[in-house]
Amino acid sequence: MQWKLLKQYNMKEKRNLVFCLLAFAFASLQAQVNIKVDVAQKGIEISPTLYGIFYEDINFASDGGLYAELIRNRSFEYDAEKPAHWRAEGSTISLATEGLLNEKQGHALRVETTTPDGGISNEGYWGINAVAGTQYKLSFWIKLLHGKPDTMKAFLKDKSGKVLGQTLISQKLNKGWQKVEAIIVPQASDPQAVFTLNFEKPCAVLLDVVSLFPPTFKGRENGCRIDLAEKLQALHPAFMRFPGGCYVEGNHKPENAYHWERTVGPIERRPGHMNANWGYPTTDGLGFHEFLQLSEDLGAKPLYVVNIGIWHGGCTPLNELQPWIDECLGALEYANGPVTSHYGKMRAENGHPEPFNIAYIEIGNENYNWHMDDNSDQSDHYPERYRMFYDAIKARFPEVQCIGNVESWGTDTPKWRNSHPVDILDEHYYRNPAWFVGQYNRYDNYDRKGPIIYPGEYAVTQGYGTTGNMNAAMGEAVFMMGMENNADIVRMSSYAPIFVNENGIQWRPDMIRFNSSQSFGTPSYWVQQLFPTHIGNRLVKSDLQWNIPQKEAETQMPVSVGVATWKTQATYRNAQLLVEGVEVPLPDMKDWKPGNSRSEFQGNWSAADGTLRQTTNAEESMRVSPQSFTAKRYTYKVQAKKDGGAEAFMIVFNYVDERNFDWLNLGGWGNTRTSVETTMSGSRNTLDGARNDHYDVGKWYDIQLDVDGEDITASVDGKVIYKGKKRSSQLYGVYANSTLDEKTNTLYTKIVNLCDTGTKGRIELSGGTAAEAEMVRLAGMTGDDENTMQYPDNIVPRPAKVGLEDAGRCLSFDVAPFSINIITTKLK
Repeated sequence: MQWKLLKQYNMKEKRNLVFCLLAFAFASLQAQVNIKVDVAQKGIEISPTLYGIFYEDINFASDGGLYAELIRNRSFEYDAEKPAHWRAEGSTISLATEGLLNEKQGHALRVETTTPDGGISNEGYWGINAVAGTQYKLSFWIKLLHGKPDTMKAFLKDKSGKVLGQTLISQKLNKGWQKVEAIIVPQASDPQAVFTLNFEKPCAVLLDVVSLFPPTFKGRENGCRIDLAEKLQALHPAFMRFPGGCYVEGNHKPENAYHWERTVGPIERRPGHMNANWGYPTTDGLGFHEFLQLSEDLGAKPLYVVNIGIWHGGCTPLNELQPWIDECLGALEYANGPVTSHYGKMRAENGHPEPFNIAYIEIGNENYNWHMDDNSDQSDHYPERYRMFYDAIKARFPEVQCIGNVESWGTDTPKWRNSHPVDILDEHYYRNPAWFVGQYNRYDNYDRKGPIIYPGEYAVTQGYGTTGNMNAAMGEAVFMMGMENNADIVRMSSYAPIFVNENGIQWRPDMIRFNSSQSFGTPSYWVQQLFPTHIGNRLVKSDLQWNIPQKEAETQMPVSVGVATWKTQATYRNAQLLVEGVEVPLPDMKDWKPGNSRSEFQGNWSAADGTLRQTTNAEESMRVSPQSFTAKRYTYKVQAKKDGGAEAFMIVFNYVDERNFDWLNLGGWGNTRTSVETTMSGSRNTLDGARNDHYDVGKWYDIQLDVDGEDITASVDGKVIYKGKKRSSQLYGVYANSTLDEKTNTLYTKIVNLCDTGTKGRIELSGGTAAEAEMVRLAGMTGDDENTMQYPDNIVPRPAKVGLEDAGRCLSFDVAPFSINIITTKLK
């Protein structure tokens, strides 16, 4: 009996042991993402300025965007030949250049009405957003030439002419300039409204600075569009870099560069300038003062980018640089100087007696590239220019930190290649999602005794879809976690660009997309919002183990080869292709087809005597073989001769279609540099491994390109001139880190799942236990999912459940595929 009981007892214990082992094994199988977080093992401090924003006027980001002005070409300076964007309504209109409002203005609008109630109209920036019950502040300057208009009426109408709102203006006019102000309150809404100004009786007048403002962010005069500014506010930026970007440099001539002093003061004394880099004029209504005020309103430290006498296409000689230095010092005095100073007094007169306190100044924008001797890449004597500005700034404003440029393209390892003192270095990266994932450990081995690192412009610009997809957001998120892990050296960062008006696009993608009445954030925007609001002040030890089966490899696409030119005339002959070591005959080059459908890229190609020649200065003019093939390893040989023009020649390979191909750019960048550029979904990126290079006119070169999977090797005349890798675009893996807010005892754990498979996750805590936990998740059904104006909330942060187990020592949760997950844990 005792033996039987003992046997039963042992059998029960055995069953319990087996059950426990099975339960543990089941839990391990269920939780394929396991993270051990030791709250007591504290690492580096996280920089409080890690996340900021970078603003540039691109894609109509200012006029027609963040700047709330609703009238387009309000001062009639857009076009010297005609009053662009204005329409005559029962009147004749023309530009006037005499009897102007002031010396800053170059034109006014002459209006001569020919019928009662004749006037003018303006559709704004692709429609004026009229909202019922909202007050719109109208102002304009007017000068009577002849006649008596008696009264004027200002309207907001729909496009059919139906009145949405109106106001009667009875102000008596005379032969001098007068300012008129009124309020229009529409009774109905229309995002495509039109502004109209009518005169009761026939007359002739001059008009200038016709302005219409809706309510603005924080009620600022001459302020910002509310929904767009609120999206910036939600990012909680620690700093704001402005006003650019290439916008700072200008193009063609120095007058197109950014000059801060012409952008302050009353709007009628701002002449505006041509934003030549991005192809449209700007009113400078969103000027230097407004940028500083916006920084203050956002709680962000101002970071001003200053022109160092270099613009796209030219530069001021070093010995004539002082006016640019003086302009920089004047800007700092305006922002930081006392009211007793010249520019500090100007700031006070413009409504802000207290200093704005610029904290950082960037000396140049992308001006330290490769050619300091000839300015072919906007780099003329950058080290010398930098030092002249640095010394002048530190002498008068020692509290301001100076940011230096490094190479902005053509390398993944930019360097500060001089011995001058520098506080911070600005790195720029525009790459594909896989590249950013591959940079997770990028900053682990940076010299901690060197300058602070500031990735001031970064974004996925290949494989982002149409507006910016989930793959882009995940790639950037992994990169940002790598920055957090190294926030002792990477103390600042900013995504670029921010804004795009969907009616005026020069750059894709951008993290906030808008039209006259709507706006939405891309998945990348939501990452930029989530990360700064879910981070502690100190990194803590976090060990990740994961086991998710990898998805099938990408299907290899058929590709073809070709040749191309860029602002160059060139001749090609003797093209040869070897696939897996076996020669594959190529069609005669006379039968090669255009590689680009756009007419401006066609060039003038002709074939004769076995050669293929292009004789114009067209950009991106391509001819590709109509024969495609599929291979991991192949060799492409061709002979090329430069006949004339700015650059040398391009050898096209891995050609799928006009939006997806690679080329070996020999003698690119003004016949100074050679590298491989890859184009994915229409966005181009320069691979690492570029070298200085030059090719002579009239000489034949033997070019060989060897492709072996990711590996690319190029030779010219038997000498290897390029070796590099084109990384797979396939995303796979799980990444995690944890930071602790020591003041609130709150733990933040970020988990990015790049895989197409969902699973269970567990966090095992040591050094502390959880009192409560919550999760926010950003996820797509696929990595290609995007937000659109029609579906702006397709991918937005959503709450998810977190379970507490083992008295708060374990957290359990789901890990969705294609997801960014952040768990906030309140510790006991």
